[in-house]
Amino acid sequence: MTQQQHEPKFTQIKYRWIKSLLTILIIILLAIVTVIPGALRLLHRADAQVALGHAKSVRLALQVTGQECYGRSGTFFDASQEGGVAESIRTEVLNLSKAPGDFWVLQMAEDGYTVEKFVYREGDYTVWYTLEPKSYTVYYEDYMAGKEE
Repeated sequence: MTQQQHEPKFTQIKYRWIKSLLTILIIILLAIVTVIPGALRLLHRADAQVALGHAKSVRLALQVTGQECYGRSGTFFDASQEGGVAESIRTEVLNLSKAPGDFWVLQMAEDGYTVEKFVYREGDYTVWYTLEPKSYTVYYEDYMAGKEE
């Protein structure tokens, strides 16, 4: 009779441990599910800020090299070249800005030395610059579905 009395108590203790363990695991999983998206958002935002900073460096380098070309009456804008500027200018802009990405000049002012619009691309981030009204817009490239060919 004493053995039968101990059996239900042992079963209750065993189920209590399982219930406690499952409760703790559910709490941990809920914490992970709520924390990870926020952390990823912060990381994406930080990377976007870095890309924006590099785009601003490229804009300053384009402005400086444009003024230098104007001072020596050299050519600055060249639509036939990669990036929309002469190859020597492109190299100088990338060296001055120390930006790891790439840029393309989209629109120049009538004087031919002032950049009105350009695109800067770094990793999965694209920054669009517009002179009037002065603005920078950062986009994050994220493939939702499909495949590259």
